[in-house]
Amino acid sequence: MKALRNWTGLGVIALMLASCFQPPEYSTVPSIEYESVIFKDIANQSDPDSLILTIRFKDGDGDMGLDPKIDTIAPFNSRFYFQFSDGSLITNSTRRTNKNYDTLPAFVKPYNCINWDIRTVNHKVDTFYFKLNPNHYNIFVKFFVKNSDGTFKEFKWAEEFAYPQCGITFDGRFPVLSKELSQRAALDGKIRYGMVSTGFLFLFSIKTLKLRITIQDRHLNKSNTVETPEFTLQQIKKGG
Repeated sequence: MKALRNWTGLGVIALMLASCFQPPEYSTVPSIEYESVIFKDIANQSDPDSLILTIRFKDGDGDMGLDPKIDTIAPFNSRFYFQFSDGSLITNSTRRTNKNYDTLPAFVKPYNCINWDIRTVNHKVDTFYFKLNPNHYNIFVKFFVKNSDGTFKEFKWAEEFAYPQCGITFDGRFPVLSKELSQRAALDGKIRYGMVSTGFLFLFSIKTLKLRITIQDRHLNKSNTVETPEFTLQQIKKGG
């Protein structure tokens, strides 16, 4: 699928905060509201198009956002590797030869990306078992495609495209919103979150979509979940 080969990544495009001098009474569990979603179609087919989502948020203690340089260890690490009592890691050969581990997923699509990692450990290349840590992210976006009977089915990026974008999703991270982590106060504002891909038009064309969004604070409190209205890419299209 050459049309999809370049689809990559995601990121926060812009962040706008509105705070008050007298702290409002907000819950310490973040809450969100949907505001808008637009599609930016780039004329050059080799360049990625963008879906730009805007949500409004409120949070009572301002513990929002992750620092890419600091927040790399638990509970924000990206993966959990499993090991025996002697410290050695569970491998694909363990799954095949030890009946206690034969229920682990096989090294096949999509598990070759979302549960198995080829690494060099102690100068030896092997295939190691891991589980993805959802708390590595703080914004979670699910895609749903409308069926002919009017129902919606989730489009699971990690399973549909295990190669070459190995296990990627459109979950991501927005940065720390409070400048002083030790002096957090209530925050409210907007997050504009950009998702880029050369595959949007190829995959969805005139199909009807909706997105489902949740965010999470640094104490791992999840917000409510909101959905966009139904849309097609043409209906929300803006100039590139």
